Amino acid sequence: MSQRNKEPSRGAGGEAPAALREVVGFRLRRLQNLFQAHWQRSIEAGAVSVSQVQGGVLLLIEENPHISQITLSGLLKIEPPTLLQSLRPLIQKGLVTRKRSTADNRVFELTLTHLGKRVAAWIRVWTPAQEADFLSELSDSERKRLLALLEKAIRSGESALERGGLRAGPEGIPSAPEALTDQPTPPER
Repeated sequence: MSQRNKEPSRGAGGEAPAALREVVGFRLRRLQNLFQAHWQRSIEAGAVSVSQVQGGVLLLIEENPHISQITLSGLLKIEPPTLLQSLRPLIQKGLVTRKRSTADNRVFELTLTHLGKRVAAWIRVWTPAQEADFLSELSDSERKRLLALLEKAIRSGESALERGGLRAGPEGIPSAPEALTDQPTPPER
């Protein structure tokens, strides 16, 4: 059977296809997509629907009343324009107020409205149950280990970015071993 007509190898159930089984980035993205889908399905019946990121934003504003947008984007490790995409719906739903600081007119401060405080309190109580349901096949010690490994992976990723990461060669391929070059391989003796 030619390579073109061959069926792609598929993983069973939650298993990744063979070609992606060892690709950490693919597995993290798949887990994140599943987590977001579970969050949305779990929260849809509520009176106020917010995304997973928006829920985190509400919790951080609750913990830091009058926080500036710049400080909040720093805590989330995202760019301010990206934060604004999550803030706009929260402001439109009447959960967050965004006002210029009286101390510095260039700065916008964020606070929760009365409804925002109620939603944040609900998310704070609901999230552990949602996560427990999503990670029900993990024991408590496995969940703690997963969190520790994720934190370690985040630190490693941040270090890699600070170092500048692996640079691609002129053809977009990292410095390739001989097996990836167009040079014929000498016959074995």
